[in-house]
Amino acid sequence: MRVLSRAFALGLVLVFVATACTSGSATPSPTAAASSSASTRPHFDLATYEYSLQTKGKIRIGTQEDNPPFSVKNPATGKWDGFDVAYGREIAKAIFGDTDDPDKYIEYVAVTSATRIPSLTDNKADVIIKTFTINDDRKKQIDFTDVYFKTGQRILVKKDNTTINEVADLAGKTVCAQRGSTSEQNISAATSSAARLLLLDSYPACLLALQQGQADAVSTDETILFGLAKQDANTKLVGKYFSTELYGIGVKKSVGGDRTGFVDFLNRTQVAMITNGTWAKIYEQYISPVSFDKKRTPDD
Repeated sequence: MRVLSRAFALGLVLVFVATACTSGSATPSPTAAASSSASTRPHFDLATYEYSLQTKGKIRIGTQEDNPPFSVKNPATGKWDGFDVAYGREIAKAIFGDTDDPDKYIEYVAVTSATRIPSLTDNKADVIIKTFTINDDRKKQIDFTDVYFKTGQRILVKKDNTTINEVADLAGKTVCAQRGSTSEQNISAATSSAARLLLLDSYPACLLALQQGQADAVSTDETILFGLAKQDANTKLVGKYFSTELYGIGVKKSVGGDRTGFVDFLNRTQVAMITNGTWAKIYEQYISPVSFDKKRTPDD
């Protein structure tokens, strides 16, 4: 199953990349100019983490390789794309200045739900931008920015399934979710642990399990399920939200003042993105093709 899952996931990534390609303290400037290679970098106080990133010449962004429409890595070219990836590029531009190639300042760190926090605490990534739900337990371990995306958990089943319509119907059924995610916790809580959990490392792998009959349903955040349903016309979303998922950017807690003010800087960058329309633009590019709606802010 692992070989088939990996092959399927790579195929799903290629499909998503092809679709995306055809879709159309300093105050940060996260919108790129048409040609900006000679633009001046923002100036930061020497004590800030933003300045230390400038001197290193890189920001390490942790995200997942196969999580459309939020983040995918093209296995043929090594190019990353998706909503979370585009978000990371705006942060890079806010630190290093407007540029037509922000990736030259980014080192992508591949993570899964289970490795997000260790990647920060072990200093392998500077930020995690990966459908990262903010909750109290995680806030004890790391810091989060303000909410940059809102969604809720739903259920994906085969189109001919008539027995699963709401979360209560998952009792006694095999439900696939990503290992280390809040989704698995939400399923257990909503069904009083009556659902049988199949935990895999990615949602493309969960979709394959559903297709092969190894799972009765896949459950996670609605927007991720939209992306899966777009890949398989024989699936459908059912049920109402049974959770509220508020995504934030994860940052390692400051030690000895080394990250003092960094979360505030990231929040200011987000405010600028919302104000100048960049947030709405990347939402329309990556999320609208699967959600069939448009939003201007995370609160819409």
